[in-house]
Amino acid sequence: MLAIAVVFASCAQPQKAAAAATKVTAASSGSAFNQVGKVTLYAGQPCTSQIMFIFRAGRSTSIELAAPFRETRMLTDAAHRHRTVHVWGKWRRAKQTGCSYVEVTQVEIPKSFWEKFR
Repeated sequence: MLAIAVVFASCAQPQKAAAAATKVTAASSGSAFNQVGKVTLYAGQPCTSQIMFIFRAGRSTSIELAAPFRETRMLTDAAHRHRTVHVWGKWRRAKQTGCSYVEVTQVEIPKSFWEKFR
């Protein structure tokens, strides 16, 4: 019985991930983006040259980010230090089909618990 329960539990995870991916790609071009999460540097070949970061909020799917110079510096620093960031922006679509990304307009790095007392 335990083996059957494990099989059913393992089957449930991919369906949740697929639903989250559908939610992220369904964002219309120009709609607002406002989330808190972590960023990493983009490794690989993005669908458009502006994309330099991958954003993850909780257990959501990866969201590609493109940012201007000032925000790029802040996001790069946050990626190297594994810091949480608050990102605002707008959803955009690249010329390549199926390629959506967020054009960052503002970044804030929330202070950690210990930084609040300095």
